[in-house]
Amino acid sequence: MRISTRTPFRLSLTILFCLLASLSFAQTATLVGKVVSSSNDLPIESATISIKGKNTVTSTDQEGRFSISTQAGSTTLVFTFLNAQPIEKKVNAEAGKKTDMGTIKLDVKENELREVVVDGMIRKFAEKKSDYVARMPLKNIENSQVYTVVPKELLQEQVAVDFRNVLTSAPGVSAASLGVGSGGTGYSMRLRGFAGADGAGSIRNGMATNFVSLSDPANLESVEVIKGPSATLFGTTLISYGGLINRVTKKAYNGKGGEIGLSTGAWGLGRFTFDYNTPLDNTGKALFRINTALHKENTWQDYGINKTFMVAPTFTYQASDRLKLTVDAEYFNSNRNTTYVNLTASGLTNINQLAWNWDKSFASNDVTSKAEVLNIFGEAKYTLSDKWISQTLVSYARTDNNANYLFLDVSSADSLTRRYMHIPSIFTTQQLQQNFNGDLKIGSIRNRMLVGFDYTKLTTVDTRITLSSYDGKKLAIQGTAVPVYEDVYNTKLASASTRASRRFTRTYSAYISDVVDITDRLNVMASVRFDRFDDVQNSYIQSSWSPKFGAVYQVLKDRASVFANYMDGFQNKGPAAADTAGTIKAFKPEHAKQLEAGIKLEFFGRKLSSTISYYHIKVNDRIRSVTAPTGSAVSTYSVQDATQKSEGFEIDLIANPIDGLHIILGYGYNDNKFIKGAYDGKRDLGTPRQIANFWISHRLASGPLSGFGVGFGGNFASSSYLNSTYYYTMPGYGKLDATVFYEKSNVRFAAKINNLTDKRYWLGDYYGEVQAPRQFLANVTFKF
Repeated sequence: MRISTRTPFRLSLTILFCLLASLSFAQTATLVGKVVSSSNDLPIESATISIKGKNTVTSTDQEGRFSISTQAGSTTLVFTFLNAQPIEKKVNAEAGKKTDMGTIKLDVKENELREVVVDGMIRKFAEKKSDYVARMPLKNIENSQVYTVVPKELLQEQVAVDFRNVLTSAPGVSAASLGVGSGGTGYSMRLRGFAGADGAGSIRNGMATNFVSLSDPANLESVEVIKGPSATLFGTTLISYGGLINRVTKKAYNGKGGEIGLSTGAWGLGRFTFDYNTPLDNTGKALFRINTALHKENTWQDYGINKTFMVAPTFTYQASDRLKLTVDAEYFNSNRNTTYVNLTASGLTNINQLAWNWDKSFASNDVTSKAEVLNIFGEAKYTLSDKWISQTLVSYARTDNNANYLFLDVSSADSLTRRYMHIPSIFTTQQLQQNFNGDLKIGSIRNRMLVGFDYTKLTTVDTRITLSSYDGKKLAIQGTAVPVYEDVYNTKLASASTRASRRFTRTYSAYISDVVDITDRLNVMASVRFDRFDDVQNSYIQSSWSPKFGAVYQVLKDRASVFANYMDGFQNKGPAAADTAGTIKAFKPEHAKQLEAGIKLEFFGRKLSSTISYYHIKVNDRIRSVTAPTGSAVSTYSVQDATQKSEGFEIDLIANPIDGLHIILGYGYNDNKFIKGAYDGKRDLGTPRQIANFWISHRLASGPLSGFGVGFGGNFASSSYLNSTYYYTMPGYGKLDATVFYEKSNVRFAAKINNLTDKRYWLGDYYGEVQAPRQFLANVTFKF
């Protein structure tokens, strides 16, 4: 008998929202204000505010603002900052109200204040702070796993206006191109030689959303690139053997303010962003924030559009000194062209041998792919004791797709056939997770522990219609093509045959992790996960174990460490056709085992931060797809006979050699090939041997041009195979970008040129995708 999984999920949602609705506001008082320098009235970030005689402490934000809660009555606040003389201010705090203390001036020298501003930027660019990588508080220098954090400040400096820009900012990410799958529209990518069509941003705040989905960068606090097979803590839903991308969204904070951004540029680009945060009560316990973005642009080609809208509200309530509740939602609507080049021409070995017209799309603005994405997230964090914290997480994701994929089937160097796939579909993912984090000593040994349980339900429903030859003939690549009009397209769809497809899986998981501090410099980590995978649609159940081990030794305390890890990732595989007759067979789970070792550096107050590592990943029981002969019962069938190896080394470096100068470098070398099976000795498709990216920016911190800055960067990749036949090579490329910006007080101006040298190049992972030529962007942002 199957147990319904709707009940626990809905019950958790009900409990969470009832807590939000029923908890009363505590009768405390809130004191707010702003701290500035007496010499020039500039805001002071990281000034310390404490309540005299108590342990309550807070600090100012980037704008010098602060908010602190206290008991009603007479209160004395103490303001301190570096070498400045401390100041005490008495105030009568009224219960249930917010008291504005106005502007507090500290005697801070200009050079000290400038140094703090510089240090703040260093911290934002170099600090790899994450609550998700280990699912426990663990600093990068003591974590045996490799990861990179891309902060919103870098995205702002690079004028990132879509999620592809975000992915290309991350070291180690390659082939960031439009993905395809079951009607979804999103970005695929490669990490450590493995495809991540499911994982290019489909993890949000550590929880699964839906595969092949899009989002807008306006709601990002940061992006985490977590390297290696990470199934032990993240399961198998929407991640790859090479790692995953975790989107960390903006959260509400105790303060009032926001910003408005306007962008314009080539190809009719128009973009509006809005971010607003405010407390909802006088105590600062109920906080609300909303982000929204409206984006419209055409393309450089004769046809093509990209229209998106995003709105993301978030609410946080500090119910008590032990309980904190957070609820957020994200709605994203997109309408864009989805065109893919399918190369099948004989006699060609390189996609650049095509006589391609870079300015022609063969598409239209009538027939596009549309998607509506809704993500809802809830968290209840409760302090059980001074040693244990409970974290309850619940998420719901739904994507309604109306895809019209256009495949340009290229059968010769100068001709092609237009093939359309119309796929309306609905994806849903529901996830419930319970974590217990402990920080305790067993004897004299410190243990940081995680005990967790997870339930994930995934369903997809789609209907597929294929128009194999839309025009009924081949088209000349350099010739003209009749635009695809909606009424003609719909008429053709009405007479075509349809094929329905469904997925319904449930995964029950339990995991435990323990980081043991042998000494103050040496820690070891041991983790294990058990998954019970239930393929309800195919009446199939499978179980898997996933261990993870690591060790870190800090050669120089908090500055240099050596590390090693062993990680096991897996993918559950349900029944599928296993021969030309279509015989259904249950396959074993694929398992990816990684061994990795390296060093992590954080010198000169994080003015030099770097991770250097070597990894070796081996995937056993790899399943490959085989094309069946004409006349078979199926068009393709699956064979589980392959072993794949991926090894290489990676370097990322963040440096601040002089004030205002930031250098970010990333390089990866990957040797990826099959060592068993029909593809023995061959490299996997879409995996360049070498990839690199860099970004160098300099902002003047003093003088008449204070606030003025420039940035310059690029992405590089060597050649790779386009598809699994290994006939076609995707050439390598190098793309450069440049930006200039000016930031003063509450306004920021920026201009950027993408693809500075107007490089014409391709990206792809089985299907080719032409990339944009040179593009100019301009942005102005007002803070309030």
